[in-house]
Amino acid sequence: MENLLERFKGTIYPVNLKYDEVLGVKCFKSCKELPSPPQLAVIAVPARVVPSVIEECGAIGVKAAIIISAGFKETGPEGAALEEELVKTARKWGMRIIGPNCLGIYDAHSGLDTIFNPSDRQGKPSPGSVALISQSGALGAAILDWFAEAGIGMSKFISYGNAADVKEWEIIEFLVKDPDTRVIVAYIEGVEDGRNFLNSIRESVKANKPVVILKAGKSEKGMKAVSSHTGSLAGSYAVYEAAIKQAGGIIVSELNEVLIATKALTWLPPPGGRRVAIVTNGGGAGVLATDAIELQGLLMAELAEETKSTLRAELPKAASVNNPVDILGDAPPERYRAALEALLKDPGVDSVIVIGIMQSPAYDPAGVLKILKELVPRYGKPVVVSSPGGAYTLHHLENLEKNAKIPAFKTPEEAVKALRYLTEWGIVRKRLSSNASLQ
Repeated sequence: MENLLERFKGTIYPVNLKYDEVLGVKCFKSCKELPSPPQLAVIAVPARVVPSVIEECGAIGVKAAIIISAGFKETGPEGAALEEELVKTARKWGMRIIGPNCLGIYDAHSGLDTIFNPSDRQGKPSPGSVALISQSGALGAAILDWFAEAGIGMSKFISYGNAADVKEWEIIEFLVKDPDTRVIVAYIEGVEDGRNFLNSIRESVKANKPVVILKAGKSEKGMKAVSSHTGSLAGSYAVYEAAIKQAGGIIVSELNEVLIATKALTWLPPPGGRRVAIVTNGGGAGVLATDAIELQGLLMAELAEETKSTLRAELPKAASVNNPVDILGDAPPERYRAALEALLKDPGVDSVIVIGIMQSPAYDPAGVLKILKELVPRYGKPVVVSSPGGAYTLHHLENLEKNAKIPAFKTPEEAVKALRYLTEWGIVRKRLSSNASLQ
């Protein structure tokens, strides 16, 4: 109720036998007493009485419900029978259900918020274009925290739990048509209807909306854990991975990669190819980035002779004009400008990693930020930043993302992963365009 009252502008009807008033809002003893049928019922009562509440809601004309309550098929045969009963009751009244065993919905644009976590513990992203669907409510809540902290704007968060009625593929199909959504992120444990699930990803790709998927249940023990969590069936991960990639989805393998991929896909255009150039004020970090580029299936760009000539003229003699371009530890902002502009102009460079070792007294975070804000929009190629370090460095990385919407990472390896996911999306888009032209 507190979360709804904070931002939601629609009418709210609390229903509870014990109270006459909740947070200053009149409370009703049952759904039958409501002055008009609500468009949505949010149900948080013991599992055993959920079917009777669905019956009450259906009888007054409610057509949509979110069931927060747990205690259904994830608990075993008895819970599964109870879940079948509630679905059967909903079908009787033409009602659709999200859940049970979920957090429900957070719509950053309308303020609809059925998350039961208090605001002092749960970050809520501001309105934006990223949609997150999650079979796990708790994990989804943690990702919301990350998005809010990173300044990633959100369209909708949908926690769907056991998916007794509304399935993940139906949610993706809805988001494909949602004008507020441009990127879809999904945490998936199990899928009942593989064909429709893959079709929903294909439709999203056709609509120019990337789908980032973190699939749990990779190991044998993990598959068993999925069953006890949401009662889902988890099959071979290798089969899931191959099918999702074929459909055009982007697979991430770890939780932190959800944030890495989302920042890149939300803030940057896809590159024209796999060729990456590096500019760095620290040789070791440049070598690590080089290793990561090859290991992640990208290519180190071969710099044009014209680019090397420009770099020789602009940089000190001790600097390296090959890729990675090492502008030395005493590099001021103007040296970053010269190197970055030369790389962005090179037709053989598709994307650039800028590495800044901020412990160097010559490094000026504000000066480099100004250069990035000027050059990156001008050339339209994706640029990511990497700066390893502690509190001082992290503060300036956060400031960079906040003011320039350029993805910034603590390690070169993370920066390379961001470009890998962005490149994968560019390849999917090219493949789709090629198929369309052939047809």
